[in-house]
Amino acid sequence: MKKILILMATAGGCSPEYDIRDNKGFPSPTPDTQSTVDSPKDPPFLVGEPNIKEKNPLILLEPYDYVFEDVLVNCSDEYDVRIANVGDATLDIYEWAYTNTPDLSMTSLLEPPFSLEPGEDTFVTFKLDENDTIEDVGKLYISSNALGKPEQVVKHNGQGQAWGSQIDVFEQEEISKADILFVVDNSCSMIDEQAGLADNAESFIDDLVSAGVDFQISVITTDDPTPVAPRITPESADPVGDFSRAVSVGNSGDATEMGQEMSKIALDPVRGTISPREDAALSVVVVSDENDFSPLDELEYYDFFLSIKEEELFFFHSVVSLGFGCGFGVGDRYIIQSNLTSGMYLDICSPWGDNLNTIANSNYIIGTIYPLTSEALPGTIEVFLNGIEFAGAWRYDYGSNSVILEDTSSIVGNELLQISYDFVEEC
Repeated sequence: MKKILILMATAGGCSPEYDIRDNKGFPSPTPDTQSTVDSPKDPPFLVGEPNIKEKNPLILLEPYDYVFEDVLVNCSDEYDVRIANVGDATLDIYEWAYTNTPDLSMTSLLEPPFSLEPGEDTFVTFKLDENDTIEDVGKLYISSNALGKPEQVVKHNGQGQAWGSQIDVFEQEEISKADILFVVDNSCSMIDEQAGLADNAESFIDDLVSAGVDFQISVITTDDPTPVAPRITPESADPVGDFSRAVSVGNSGDATEMGQEMSKIALDPVRGTISPREDAALSVVVVSDENDFSPLDELEYYDFFLSIKEEELFFFHSVVSLGFGCGFGVGDRYIIQSNLTSGMYLDICSPWGDNLNTIANSNYIIGTIYPLTSEALPGTIEVFLNGIEFAGAWRYDYGSNSVILEDTSSIVGNELLQISYDFVEEC
C-alpha cells in the first residue's frame, strides 16, 4: 500500500492568529487557541450586544402658518391644521394654549393630554367669522415630547374686506310740523317698558319744544285703534303729564299684538280715529316686546301708508326687541316696515331716555338723523355739506344705521348733505 505524504505550507512563513471558527464567528475552543486567541480588530459582524437605534417621536404640523385672504365682512372662512406623528415612537401632546382676537375660534376632536402613535394624526379647525376690517391674529402653542422641537406654534391671520363704497345724498329741509302716533303694546309683559316711557316723558317733550316743533301726539294700543287720550300739542295745559299718563296703557290687552293693523285702522281716511295734518310729517312709533301678528304682509301696509302721506314725509319707527337679551320675540315684521319707510328701529332693551331722545331729535322731525341705505362700516364714514367736509359734530348710531348730526347750527335749509362710507352685506 502506497503512502501519500501531504505537505502543508504557509505563504510568507507567517503563522495565523487563529485557524478554525465556529458558525458564530468565534474561535473554536481547542487547547492551542483557547487561552491565546484575541478578538479580530475589524470583523464584518457584530460582537457582543448589538447597537440598536433609539426610537423617537417626531411632530409634523401642516400648515403651520396660514393667511385668511379676501374675507368679506359678515362672512366666514376656515381651514384645518394636521398634527401628525411621523416618528417611530409615541408622540405625547401634553397641553396647548390658543391666543386669538374675538373673530377667530378653534375646534378640535381631541383635547390635551393625548397621544399619537407612529403614523397617526388628528386635525384642528380654525375659523374666522369676520365682523370688521381690523386685522385678526391667532396662535396655537403646542407642548409635546417631540424630538428636537417640543414647543411648536401654529399661526394664522386675516383682515376683513368691505363690499364696496357708497354715497347717500340728503336734501336738508326743516320740517317744523310733526304728527306722531305712538302704538304701545298693552300685553301683560309690558309694565316695565311703559314705565320707562312715562318716566322719560319730560325730556322727550322738552326736546320737541326746544326745537320749535309744532307737534301733535296721539297714543293707541296694539289691540285697539282708539286713542287712549286727547291729542297732545305744545298748547296742551300739561303736555308732559298728558304724555306720561297716555303711554301708561296697562297690561290687560290681547297677547296677539297687531301694531301695524291698529295703525292702519287708526289712520284710515274713511273710518280712522286720527286725522294727520296735510302739511306735517307723520311718524308711527310702535313700542312692543314681541313680534307683530297683523293679518296683512308688510308691503300691503307700506302701500297703505304711502297712500295717505307722501314717502318723504312718512316714517315707521320700531322700538322692539332686537334679540339682545330682553323681550319675548324679535320684532322682525316691525323692523321690515321701518326699513321700507326709511324709519328707525331701536332696541327696547336700551335706556328709554336714549330711545326717546333719538326719536325726538330725528330728521323726520327736526332734521338731525340720516338713515343710510346700506349697512356702513363705522370707521369709513365721512360727512359733507354741499361738498365740503361737515364742520359740526356728528356720530354714527349702529342700531338704526344712521348718522346723527349733533350740531346743526351751520345748516340753514335747502342744502345737500352727502355721507360716504364703505358698506357691508350679508353673505
